[in-house]
Amino acid sequence: MVFKLRSPAIAPSGHIPAKYTCDGSDLSPPLRWTDPPLNTKSFALIVHDHDAATVHWLLYGVAGSLRELPEGVPTRDTVENIGTQGTNGFGKVGYGGPSPPPGPSHHYFFRLYALDAPVVLLPRTAKVDVLRAIHEHVLGRAELMGRYSRKEPGKRPEGGDDNAPARIAELAIPPLPTALNNAMHLIGELTNDEISSPVLAGINLRFARIEEINSNVRLNRQQDGWGISKPHSLRLLDEHMGMLDLLMAESPSTPESLKRLEVARAALGFPSEKDRARVRMCGVGSR
Repeated sequence: MVFKLRSPAIAPSGHIPAKYTCDGSDLSPPLRWTDPPLNTKSFALIVHDHDAATVHWLLYGVAGSLRELPEGVPTRDTVENIGTQGTNGFGKVGYGGPSPPPGPSHHYFFRLYALDAPVVLLPRTAKVDVLRAIHEHVLGRAELMGRYSRKEPGKRPEGGDDNAPARIAELAIPPLPTALNNAMHLIGELTNDEISSPVLAGINLRFARIEEINSNVRLNRQQDGWGISKPHSLRLLDEHMGMLDLLMAESPSTPESLKRLEVARAALGFPSEKDRARVRMCGVGSR
């Protein structure tokens, strides 16, 4: 089984809700992970801002039997039944949420290391010393990336276009792998604090399905190709379109986001529904 790190509050590559940032309650997000490699005795967690090289959380001495962290781990040296915490980039102990300057999204990596031995470190240890201590003990690493940004005053959201629907016919339809990548980036961007819990749950479920089938479809390789004879390709397309549909249902009051979603969905609108129906009638592509 692949060692994976996930959060019920943050979709992979998705928006980090404000409550987990300095703009909100600044709570640490809930985290869950699958079974680690064999002989794992402990874990260490490092959270950092890839764009600013800032450390946001150091947690070590986590028992190898643990499989999740609750929301809002207290910001003190040692937390019973959880672990010991180091000094973050703000000079404080424990978790410190995203606080980027206005502008493009910053990328926050949550990296959980499975270790073959308990690593004993004092509270408030710095990142460089944590990495040095765990270096020869790492059995595996699981990762989750989330994004957060602050809008620049008066600046339009990146990618916005008032005439987007009218421009669909004028734009060349991108290759399908490009269209899928574009859709995924937009989904991550728009999965924010305003999304309802049922929609977020639906998006997370489809993310899980995509991960399940990704190993069986390689759309970026020419020899695999794209066509209605490729059931895994159709499933991948269905999951992306399903996430776009969920977000479109949530966006009637935000016309600009809705237009961007319409453009992304139009780019995924091939093969035609007629062809897709024909495939399903033949028993291909059923889940």
